[in-house]
Amino acid sequence: MESPSQTPHSGSSLWKGILITASIISSWIQPTSVQSDSISIVPKPPYGTVGSSVILDILGSSEQPPSYTWYRRTNDPYDQIVFYSVATGEQTPPQSRLKVFSNGSLLIPDLTLSDTDDYLVLFLNSSSALIATARVHLAVYGPLSKPTISSTNMAPVENKDTVSLTCQSESQDVTYLVWFINQGSPADDRILLSLDNRTVTITKATRENQGPYQCEIRNPVDVTRSDPFTLNFAYGPDTPMIVPTDTHYPVGATLELSCSADSNPPAQYTWLFSGMEMVSTSQLSIPNVNLNDTGTYTCNASNSITGLSSSKDISVTILEYNGSSLSGGAMAGTVIGVLVGMALIGTLIYFLFYRKTGRASKDHLSEKNPSALKHGEDTILYENIVHLKDSALSAQGLGSSPAFPEVPSESAYQALDMTRVDIYAKIDPWKNPQIQEREEGS
Repeated sequence: MESPSQTPHSGSSLWKGILITASIISSWIQPTSVQSDSISIVPKPPYGTVGSSVILDILGSSEQPPSYTWYRRTNDPYDQIVFYSVATGEQTPPQSRLKVFSNGSLLIPDLTLSDTDDYLVLFLNSSSALIATARVHLAVYGPLSKPTISSTNMAPVENKDTVSLTCQSESQDVTYLVWFINQGSPADDRILLSLDNRTVTITKATRENQGPYQCEIRNPVDVTRSDPFTLNFAYGPDTPMIVPTDTHYPVGATLELSCSADSNPPAQYTWLFSGMEMVSTSQLSIPNVNLNDTGTYTCNASNSITGLSSSKDISVTILEYNGSSLSGGAMAGTVIGVLVGMALIGTLIYFLFYRKTGRASKDHLSEKNPSALKHGEDTILYENIVHLKDSALSAQGLGSSPAFPEVPSESAYQALDMTRVDIYAKIDPWKNPQIQEREEGS
């Protein structure tokens, strides 16, 4: 049995042992900046790829420490992932998929995205009996999911609204880039690109900024792009266009006009005549027009989203007559008027011709009785009359008309109130062999 004097001594020895142990532990957890600065961890390869492996290699350590302890995130005990004893060559836990080599390097096989993290190694430096640490960040990359583009305004109004486009992705640790397809990165002063190249902001957007836009994300092992994105701008309407441009219609025809204007959404149209509203369509059709339909027609285009409107005027003229509406008397009057004009020219040619040849055929012609002309001469004269009539109508854009009977008769000449002498005076003698023969026989 121990004496009482020995009890304090034993307690003193136990206390001293605790202090020594605490001192040793304290010295273990005090890293030296020199050792930490000289030791580093280098991933090989520099980054991890899903499904592959990476080795975290320790560099800068010239002496073999007795053990290595690997941690994740922090060096707290609960963040320890594996311990390796150099003397036994064993690691704890032994069933870990991680493996520590004899030089302390850590192998991480079958990488997943969740392996992305900070890794630390802690070991005793035998020369100084102090703890050394090193830290590294391991990034693991995998195939990227397709990004999308979102807009702060799905229907901005031209020259009014500001809109921002942002590239969105579920993937982490990626680089962003948004650009205007076929034009590269936006260069307009009204288009701003964020510092991370992820967001495009357009101030007072116009229809030229509609796009399409596309964004791209990439990491060291993959790159992918979004589908094209086009803004649906609201704009217009611009000044309308009206077709046809030739707006002359004969009485009885159908007046048809079409109006169109560049606008988004499509414009609403209203037709007005002399300021009075007619129909609310882009097409205007008025059948069987008359002289009262002559006037100014207005197409008005409006856009309910932009609140803007624009209009265009066009003048329409209704013609009183056309080729099919001339009466027989009007046609005969037109023909006679043309023939009288041609008679003056024919008379002048006749006068100059006979003045040059010295022949006086006027008396010869006046002595003849028109009814005594041969049937062949009647036919030639009649054909010339019809030819003159058709030429007159064609010159006025009226076409030919069967106003005369097919067989010449005396009444046909009388309808024109002309004599055969007048008709002969209208015909160029050089073009009519009948006159030439008569003149040569006289």
